[in-house]
Amino acid sequence: MLKRLTITNLAIIENIDVSFGEGFTVLTGETGAGKSLVIDSLSLLLGARASNELIRAGEDSATIRGVFAVNNRILSAILMSLEIPENDGEIIVSRTLSKAGTKIKVNGVSITLQDLLKISKYLADIHSQFDFEKILNPENYLGIIDGFSSELISSYKKDYSLLLSEYKAKKKEYEALLAKKAKIDEDRDFYEYQYKELKGMALKEGEQEEIQSEISLLSNYDKVYSLSQEAEEIIHGDFLDKMYELNQILGKLVKYQPQYQETQTSLDEKYYEIVDMVDTLKKDLRDIDYDPDRLDELQQRDSDLTSLERKYKKSIPELIAYRDELASTLGDKNDFEFNLEEKKKEMDDAFRKCKAKGEELTTVRKKTALSIEKELERNMDDLRLHATFKVDFLKSEAKDDSILKEDGMDTLDFLIETNVGEGMKSLGKVISGGEAARIMLAFKATLIKANRIPTVIFDEIDTGVSGESAQAVAKKIREISLSSQVISITHMPQVASLSDHHILISKEVKGDRTFAHIKELSLEEKINQVAYLISGGTVTEKQLEYAKEMVLSSR
Repeated sequence: MLKRLTITNLAIIENIDVSFGEGFTVLTGETGAGKSLVIDSLSLLLGARASNELIRAGEDSATIRGVFAVNNRILSAILMSLEIPENDGEIIVSRTLSKAGTKIKVNGVSITLQDLLKISKYLADIHSQFDFEKILNPENYLGIIDGFSSELISSYKKDYSLLLSEYKAKKKEYEALLAKKAKIDEDRDFYEYQYKELKGMALKEGEQEEIQSEISLLSNYDKVYSLSQEAEEIIHGDFLDKMYELNQILGKLVKYQPQYQETQTSLDEKYYEIVDMVDTLKKDLRDIDYDPDRLDELQQRDSDLTSLERKYKKSIPELIAYRDELASTLGDKNDFEFNLEEKKKEMDDAFRKCKAKGEELTTVRKKTALSIEKELERNMDDLRLHATFKVDFLKSEAKDDSILKEDGMDTLDFLIETNVGEGMKSLGKVISGGEAARIMLAFKATLIKANRIPTVIFDEIDTGVSGESAQAVAKKIREISLSSQVISITHMPQVASLSDHHILISKEVKGDRTFAHIKELSLEEKINQVAYLISGGTVTEKQLEYAKEMVLSSR
């Protein structure tokens, strides 16, 4: 439950600090006094989007702080996962608005808005005017039903979502292979031509480099031959004999000058290396021969390879890879058909599993819907709205995967019969404003009971209701407050008279500034305020007596 709310520098609120008790609290006050700001503040604490336009004029920031008393094991686990310490059963949420942005803290730890939303759903639920629109729009019905048994249904939805993702992945693989097959079938003649051409070229890695090296040799044969002759003359000269003699002399010198030992050893090693190199060079020089036919052959091969590269816009290594890819693509048709059949089997199996899980989810939802129908009708009876309600699971005629939607396989409509004999009709087409308020309250009462919501905030849920219906609404709100803390903004004396706590919000102008004030009323002040709500203006003695009777009879 909400224990305390502090608001600083929010619009016309300079600084208010109010405590809330258990049971039923009403907030009343003139239009524009600041009641909606209190609701806005609570909405911000529960994760609503913030705007720095709410900051009081002339101030740099606004702060809202709420203290909640909570005992919930799921919430404790969430706090632990976010490394937020528990504080003797208290959760303190603060939110600071500034031009630089918004800061959110829970028990002193800074968190993101997304993390706040994970926490706030276990702290309180706010009913706003937007909720009226929700029950009139079938697109929201699935979320409403799931909200009545969120913990149970969420586990089924999670499993379904995983299977749906797996099916989509398998379908994507199958369709990609199918498209590839279609492309191959369409262009098979062209691919076969390319493969035949590339295979016929007998491409080899490194061939171009070898060809160009040999072409360079043969194209410059005269220069190579001349240089080779000069090299042979040197080789057949006496430079090796001279080197050998030098090595022998150094060997003798070492006996007298040891510092030459390293030089002599190194020269000795180099001598034998050079001898081997000279022998190899002699052989290579003898093998040099000019072959014009070989040169023509190499030049033609080099030209063919270059043309092939230009034609395919690929290098030789890339062409080799492409040739091998074509060989695989144009391989045994039976292998390709087998792979296609296997992918289809995997896709169909994933579809069946996802569909089966979707049907399980539908079964759980239908059980939830049955309990909702009974509880909702009971609550509507309490609210003087004697109606029959049904959650209609619309059947799909589709046989393909269009039945697999992101949140399951279900499409819902809410049907209601408010007058016997008129037949069941879509909720959004038959209800009036007053009926919408009572149906919304019936929904809220059912949801609160199902999910054990600790604190419920109603923002004028009694709008458009009057007479006996207003009294019924007041009693239903009072009934909800027996199991959950209820905070309600109201203009109705019937609702205000049944409250455990009555808070009055007012405003005054000092100088050129407007200030909002908040005050919990005493019993006598509460009676006066209820009388004021009855009169809508000047209070008469008769109205005061009636207000007193209303308040005291509820205690």
